[in-house]
Amino acid sequence: MKELGVAEQRFIESMGLYFERQGGTRIGGRIHALLMLTDEPLSLQQLARVLKVSAASVSTNIRASMAIGLVEPVSVPGDRQHYYVVNGNGWESRLRTAEDSVKAFVRVCQEALSVPQLANKHHLREAADFCDFYLAEMAGIAERWRASRAARPTPRTSKASKGRTA
Repeated sequence: MKELGVAEQRFIESMGLYFERQGGTRIGGRIHALLMLTDEPLSLQQLARVLKVSAASVSTNIRASMAIGLVEPVSVPGDRQHYYVVNGNGWESRLRTAEDSVKAFVRVCQEALSVPQLANKHHLREAADFCDFYLAEMAGIAERWRASRAARPTPRTSKASKGRTA
């Protein structure tokens, strides 16, 4: 991988801070940003070298990113190392995770509202109503995204990524 330019470094650091503000780790955000900027799979060692962090930290954060669907492992023919790329369906995965979280939250609120002494708590009702509204508004968004994505021309892929397999 070539040396990173100033704009790329700035983006990587900004993404790290964004992830941190969202409750993730700064290194997780930096890894995701670097993978977003490259068209080729990167190994743990490449990620660690470019980001100037330990391979152990990259390994830990890659596992976390895979668990939430943002990153996926790929293989490179003839190479036994583990390589990683941005999951092409990662945004849909994040959307499902967010929806599942809101559904769990609204269930907790609705259970509380079913108890007579809590049934008329304004803030509790407002939270449940907002969640119901949010879920109704979000319904079908993944399908609309897939349709929009399918209508766009396919981006060119690099030679290195053409041979990769998941």
